[in-house]
Parts: sequence; structure tokens; C-alpha cells
Amino acid sequence: MLSSILESDIELVAKNADQVDYFIIGSGTAGVTAGLELAAAGFNVVIIEAGPFITANHIGTSPFRSQSEIVPKIHSLVKYDTSWVQEECYGCRETTPLVPNNTAWSLVGGRTVFWGGCAPRFNKEDFADWPFSYEEFEPYYRQAESLMHVSGSSPDRPHFISSEWQDAAMARLNKAGFSAVHAPVGVDTERVANGHISFGFDSSVARLLRSKSLVQFGEKQGLSLVANTAVTSLEAAGDTISKLHLLNLQSKKQYEIKPKNVILACGGVQSTRLVLASGIEQDSDVVGKYISDHLFVQGLMRLREPIGVPLYILLKATEKLPYQVQIQGAFEADWYSPYHSTVWLDYQKDGTNVLFYCFGVGSVEKKNRVALLDEGECARGGASKYCVIYDHSKEDKQLIQRMIDGMPAVAEALNADVVRVKENPPGSALHEIGGLRMGTDPATSITDPDGRFWRYKNLYCHDSSTWRYQGAANPYLTITACSLRLARKLIEAKQPSLARS
Repeated sequence: MLSSILESDIELVAKNADQVDYFIIGSGTAGVTAGLELAAAGFNVVIIEAGPFITANHIGTSPFRSQSEIVPKIHSLVKYDTSWVQEECYGCRETTPLVPNNTAWSLVGGRTVFWGGCAPRFNKEDFADWPFSYEEFEPYYRQAESLMHVSGSSPDRPHFISSEWQDAAMARLNKAGFSAVHAPVGVDTERVANGHISFGFDSSVARLLRSKSLVQFGEKQGLSLVANTAVTSLEAAGDTISKLHLLNLQSKKQYEIKPKNVILACGGVQSTRLVLASGIEQDSDVVGKYISDHLFVQGLMRLREPIGVPLYILLKATEKLPYQVQIQGAFEADWYSPYHSTVWLDYQKDGTNVLFYCFGVGSVEKKNRVALLDEGECARGGASKYCVIYDHSKEDKQLIQRMIDGMPAVAEALNADVVRVKENPPGSALHEIGGLRMGTDPATSITDPDGRFWRYKNLYCHDSSTWRYQGAANPYLTITACSLRLARKLIEAKQPSLARS
């Protein structure tokens, strides 16, 4: 089996943990980006992933991306249900069971196997509450765009979808006061020539497998992958994470590992859940709190006449339009399956239906938090062990209504009419932040600006759980750029501690 070549033996890793410089928990873009940087700098790195290895590429690059029967079955192999509930519902959970209302995935590559592809930057003002500026961060954006081959981000990478009709439509939108651009997409658009073959959609699993750093543990220095193994808790001794407690989900065997350094890269909610389940920040007033996600409205507009070409336009957030809009089409069908994140690739020449997705910035409030639950065994992703308590603020509700009310003007500029609008529940955007927020004051933050926990000298977080705020843009690019920045900080601060052959 391919997995026997790509994955490493947990038994061997557990017995030789002293040879590992960094254990990274999670194989999404945060974990793989950091792991590849550290391995290239001479460190021995092991990524521990709770999910299985099921695909070497993003689902949109695979040959079955348009198979309406197969793709949902792939999701079902690795998905788990999650619950985002209001405070009132959480208080009544003993008499009224909490109902799952969202879905997440656990597999090698994480959400990067299924994401929709849109890869814009945050705006400068989105960094106002971060402990570093956009100007400091901008070089990492450029490096992440190169790493992910983001279309339109350099002269060598043209826009993925463009046409005279799209240019004219963007001109009308801009004249109407919107900020319309060709959507930057995580798809390699460099010219296929002289031996260059484009890579398709970016995903962390594809980057990991393409890299020269991936090795089976013990063979040589590099980055190794352990799949189907969950880190159930972290154990601290003084100011050090002294043990990792692991469970192999196939054999059900438990392991204890003494790590030198640990990087959390499980995602905005899962890294937070693991810290809470470990009880290592019990007396903190901010741990697990300040959870947020994009406000998510989606809908359908109908063009008044077919355009005969595909379109993918991004309306960037501005003061007039404090939310982002992705516009994709055109199709003959009047809706889509949520399992097909790349449905926009399957435009139809005679189609007149166009999908739009609006992402608004949700309030970042202390009361919105991750809560652990007592009942149930540890299901995939720890899903039975937690929920997110989240209430929309008054400002959130007003912005959701603005998104709904603002779409007819967008449609008119495209010579279309809005025919359907849907407000999605909290958590459904899958763009979570918070829980382990960074800052400059240990009393009001969990990590410092470089992702290191204030209380533990060998524990770091490289994902969006440290973020204090997010822009309206899809966060994938920013997560990747953040992980690049934090990995470079570690490389600057430390040298590989082991002799290399």
C-alpha cells in the first residue's frame, strides 16, 4: 500500500522520540508549511495526524472531482459533525441534547483537500489588532503566494479565469462603487512549457508529497508523517510540555512521548480543544475564548442572458462593502452540493445561474468560546467531546442583513437578478479563529506574537487559533503565510540540535 511507503511507524517514533526536534500536531497548511520549513533548515520533524491518508491531491485536482456520487462518499470517510450552539441552548443541554449543525474533516491534508481555492490577502486595516503590522507581514504573503502558486499574484502566474466579458463586468462593478478583481486562486497557472507541468490546486498533502523532505522515520533527517494517530492530551511539568499522550485509532494502542518541542497546527477550534482537554491553561481567563468565524451568506443570481464563458470575480471588502463576495458561474443547475467546493470549474456555456458567497467579519467577543463536554467516547476529531458556544452580536445581525440587502445592486451590475439567498449557521464558513489568542501581555493572551505559549518554553501554535481578528478574505493564504513567519522565527532562534549524517 502507498501508505506503507509514505507514513512512518508510530512504534518506532515513540521509541526514538529523543531524535525528533519538533512534533507537529495536524497536517493542514499550518502544520505542513511549518514542517517543511523546519526540515529544510536541518531539523528532524514528525507530523502527527489523527486522520487517515486517502488522497495525494486536492479533490479538485483528482479525476473524480465532478463525480456527484463519489465525492460525497470520500467526504463520508473522514467527516465528523460539530455543534455551534447559542448560550441559551448550551444551558439547556441536560434536557435538550445539542444538535450537530456543521461538518469538519479529519485526514492527511485536513481541509486543504476540500477548500474552495480562493486565496486573497487580508486588507491592511485587518491587522490593526494584531501584534505586528501588515507591512511586517507582507513579505510572507509574497512567499506564501509563490509557495501556493496563487494565480494572478505575479507576472508569471496569470489569472485562472479571465475574459473580455469578465473585464467589462468588473468595470461596471467598480463604476458602481465596488472593488472588483479577478479572483486569486490557489491553482498553478504558469505556462506549461520546457518541462514545467502545473500542479493543480494547492493542498498541504500535495506539497508534502512533492517535497524532498518527506522521509520514513529513522532513515535520514527530514519530515516524517504518522497518520491515524490522535494526540489525546498534553502533559506539563513546570514550564515544559513533558509528555504527549497518543492513541492509535486503528490498533487502539496508547503511547507516551517525551517531546523536545511541540507545535499545534490542528486548526482554529481543534488546537483550542486539545489545550482545554489537557488542562494546561486552567487558570487563564482567556483560554478557549474569543472564538469567531466569518458570517456566511450564500445565494444565486440569474443572468438575463447567457454569456458563454466562465466567470470568477472577487469583490474585496471596503468601507462601503465591509464583506467579501465571491461570484462564480455560470451553471444550468440552480443550486449546488456543499461537497463540491470546485463546482465553479464546471461552468456551462448556456448556463445563466451564478453562485455568490458573502463572508463578513464576525464580532470577536470573549463570551464566544469552546466548551468541553463529558459524554461520549472520543469520536473522530474529538467531536463528541466539545461544542462551540456562539451568539451573534447585534452588529453581526446588522452585517448579515447588509449582505443580504446588498446583493441586488451587485446583480444589477452583472445584468442579473437575485433569485435565492441563504444565511448559513455560525461555524459553517469553516474559517474559525481565536481560542489561543496571541498578544504582548501574558495576562490577556495565550501566546506571544511569535506563537510561543507564554507559560511553556517548548509549546507553539501556528494556526488561526492565535488570531485576534480576521479580515473578510478566505484565511487559507494568511494561515500559510503565518506559518511561514513563525517557522522562520523558530529557525532564527534555534539551531538543529542533533548531528546529521
